[in-house]
Parts: sequence; structure tokens; C-alpha cells
Amino acid sequence: MAERWMGRFSESLNYDFCPWANDYVYWLKKPIGWLFLSLAASILLGIVVSPQAFLATAAILSFGIIGCLWPWIAMQGLRGQLEWSHLRCHEGESVETTLILTNRFPWPVWGLIVEADDAVSKQVDAPQQPVSLSRTAALARSRFQWFCQPAARGVYPQKPVRLATAFPFGLWTCHRELRVARELIVWPRMVRLSDVPERSGSRRSSIGSVSSQLGNEGEWMGVRPYRPGDSLRQVHWAQTARRDSLVVFERQARSRQSVSIWLDPTSTVECEKEVREWLIRTLASVTHHFTKHAWEVRAGLDGRWQSVHASQSSTQEWFDRLARWTPNPSFLGDSLSPEMIGGSKTIVIATASRVEWIRKEFGHSSGMEIQWILLGEAKNVFSSEDPDRNTGNLYLDYASDRENQFQQQWKRACQRASQLS
Repeated sequence: MAERWMGRFSESLNYDFCPWANDYVYWLKKPIGWLFLSLAASILLGIVVSPQAFLATAAILSFGIIGCLWPWIAMQGLRGQLEWSHLRCHEGESVETTLILTNRFPWPVWGLIVEADDAVSKQVDAPQQPVSLSRTAALARSRFQWFCQPAARGVYPQKPVRLATAFPFGLWTCHRELRVARELIVWPRMVRLSDVPERSGSRRSSIGSVSSQLGNEGEWMGVRPYRPGDSLRQVHWAQTARRDSLVVFERQARSRQSVSIWLDPTSTVECEKEVREWLIRTLASVTHHFTKHAWEVRAGLDGRWQSVHASQSSTQEWFDRLARWTPNPSFLGDSLSPEMIGGSKTIVIATASRVEWIRKEFGHSSGMEIQWILLGEAKNVFSSEDPDRNTGNLYLDYASDRENQFQQQWKRACQRASQLS
């Protein structure tokens, strides 16, 4: 009972009874506001009560001038540059941040604070506290280091990085913008997947269909003279005996598997930010997984298709694009067609609210091999009577452990595809 009354008493003390007056009294929350208020009171006392009160006016005025002027003077001699140990990282990874600060004045500067994005100015070991610099030596170049941990993809800093100080009295805060050597690009966090899905009904799905080019994996196409390095299993013994020299079989080469991964633009615009980020993480995870297994990947994002290869430059270009991506309503209504994907295996990533549209758009009559990855709430789309649950599609409930759920469903879908092939 006592705790309840104490809670009500605390709420009454913090209740805003006059919200209309906030614009007129909020300046009192800052120390400079009380300074002006005390200055006005001392002047009034000096006029009405006694001239000796003007001594307090002079003291308060001196206090205010020093408190406002000194931070400004200190900032004039500071120059700084911010840089990172890595120019690219994934969400949640720690990056070492270095601040090189030069003080050109013959006196030290105290009470400095770095103001920037939370991903830049918050330390891993003290996320609730801003980065503060206790002291900068006089006529010296100082080096400060800490570890930051960007929690969201993007390009940082997203707002100007500034050095702030209110020393010595905290009355007035002055700023100096810092130079950023190079931007930090934060890629989406990826889910580690296992296994690679096989194309349904394809006996050669593990290494691709055959092509008209010569190789060592397909059907016999003819014979040719032996070359150093050819396997003895390829020797055509009858022709070898007839020609009295080694002759080997010529075989077909197999083409690489290809996959088209398409992110539904309508889903990215209509969903909440957290769901949108998981759509991007899903896209990044799937494209990375296929490129790691040497598939030919074509990724569709906002009406633009991009080929992603296993090379460092191609992968870096793709993930830089995902890091900079923002939803664009102008691409609403964009759809797929067999001509756009060239008949390859296709993965559609969307939200569960689009399931009916996807079923209508990509029915069995389209002739495309479609695998869906849908994010949604279990109460809306996840039903045991759903006929699509046994076809290799993924239904991720974003209200639960998404990463573990994604890994398990992906593995089951790959195993199911292997059984059907």
C-alpha cells in the first residue's frame, strides 16, 4: 500500500499541469537561464533595496562572461579528425574509432565531449555514456581511441561530428566540427545458412546443366589426342590401340547454376522499419550464400537488377548498395516476368501481407520456379492447412527468434529439394 501511494505521489510531482507554459519556462532548464534570472534579480535589488546589490550584479556578470567566452576561446585552437580502423563492417560488429586532436594553444583544454550518431559516439563498454575526453595537452597532438558498435546498416556519420565543451561552469556549450577522413559503411547483418537448394526435378542440379562447350563432366562428345593431365579413365582404349597413341574421350562441360533473387518493393514501403531491415538482411544473406557456392546470382532491388559474383569487388559493390538503400515508393507495383529472370530459379522475398498477391502473380501457370521467403506474424499466414508449406517456401515469424528460425527452415527446404530432385 505504501509503495502504491509513493508511486502516485511521484507521478503527481512529475505531472505536467500546464503544458501550454512549457515554451515560456523551458529556458530555465539550462544554466544560462538561471544566470539571467539571478542577474535580473540583483539589478532589481540594487535599484529598489540597496546599491550594494550591484556588487552581486558585477560578480554574476563576470561569472557569465567567463562561462560563455572561455569555451569559445578554447574551441578556436582545436582541430580534429575522426577515422575508423575498417571502412566497412556488418551490423553489430565492433570498429575501432580514432580521434586525432590538435591543440594549438599554450594551455590545455578540459571537458570535451564528442557529439555524433549513437553508432559513432557510443562506446561498446559504456553504451549509455557519450565519449568524453578528460584533457587535451597544450601545444600537442593527442590521440584518443574507443570501440563503437553500429547497430543499424547505413553510411556513417549520418550527421556532423562535433566536439563540444562547456568548461568551466557549464553555462554555455560551444562546438567545433570535426573532419571525417572517410565514411564508415555498415553492411546488413547476415544469417549463416547451410546447404544449397537444388532445382526441382534436375538430376544435375548440384553442378548445373550441360552446355555445348567442351569439358570433363557431361556426356561423351568425341575423341581427341591425349594431353598431359588428362585422367586415364578418359582413355579410349580401342582408338588408342588402333592409332598406337593415347586417345581420350571428349566430354561436355556443365554450366553454372543461376538464381534470381527479387525483393518485393511494395513490401519494403508498407512494412515497419524493423521488418524492412529484416527483409534487407534476408536478401543479403541469401545472395551471399549463393555467391559463396559459385552460383550466378542476379539480385533485383527497386526495379534494378545487379549481377553478384564471388569476387571481392562485386560483393563489395552489392553490399554497399544495400547499406545505402532506402525504400522508394516510386517502384510500387513493379513485378516479375519470365523474360526478366530468364527462366532461372527465382526466390521472392516479401512480407506475409503480400501472400495473396504473390500467389496470384506467380501461380503455377507462370512457368517459373518460384521459392518464397515471407516475413509475417504467425496468426496471419502460418497455418498447418496451408498447401504451400510443403513446397520449400519459407515462412518466418518476425515475432520470434528470426535468425534461428531462418536457419532451420532453410535447411529443411534444401533437404526437401534434394529429395524431390
